[in-house]
Amino acid sequence: MLYALGRHLGRIASGELDERTLYAQSRHHRVPRPRRVAPGVLVCPICGLSARRFLRFGLAGRRNAVCPGCGSVERHRLLWLYLTRSTDLMRRRYRILHTAAEPALQERLKPRHGRRYVTLDRDDPDADIRADLTRLPFPDGHFDVILSSHVLEHVRDDQLAMAELARVLRPGGWAVLMVPFDPTSDTREDRTLDTPAARLAAYGHPFHYRIYGRDLPDRLALAGLAARILAADRLLTPHLKRRHRVNANFLLLCRKAGQ
Repeated sequence: MLYALGRHLGRIASGELDERTLYAQSRHHRVPRPRRVAPGVLVCPICGLSARRFLRFGLAGRRNAVCPGCGSVERHRLLWLYLTRSTDLMRRRYRILHTAAEPALQERLKPRHGRRYVTLDRDDPDADIRADLTRLPFPDGHFDVILSSHVLEHVRDDQLAMAELARVLRPGGWAVLMVPFDPTSDTREDRTLDTPAARLAAYGHPFHYRIYGRDLPDRLALAGLAARILAADRLLTPHLKRRHRVNANFLLLCRKAGQ
């Protein structure tokens, strides 16, 4: 995840700066640190920071989005709350594949699972494994758990990436996927949009190839994954959403098809 994408839009649109070059620079993944954080009613469930306000994030400058302590944004906090409240991930040791791992989550999962916890990224130099999601360097059924948040929309051939995730997930294992998701329409995708500027205009991000919609479970089923959509509104009370600054987001809980 990049914290300063907006600063580079001009160079991206002109073709001066491509996705791989930008994501390969570690400094862009680091959370901006304010000089002082006033305590308040907002609480980050990942690092425990109490703050009067969080930092802005995104091209639209969402208010109260980034935790100034650990750098988490709304979707990271939803994922953490789900993992800690609805799974035993922090009580048992699993073989975990975490794609484009968020530092806030990685710092808490790595100590618990040790060498069984593997981070993977195509470009990030700090990842354990540098590889493409469409060509995973692991044997079939290698992982118990897969975590992948806001990665598939960056992959041109997402069907191949989904099939690879299904391949390396063991029978009986589970995956939690998150993507830009609109439950009111089918997936919006136009393969003729071949420039960052065109994709920014269509999808709100220069490096996204689509916005997923209600047909996403069908797309995952074609790749061998049975998915259940879990909405933040169903997982958390309005009070917890306000307290932890979680927006209207979605998780997909996936297992191998037929299990």
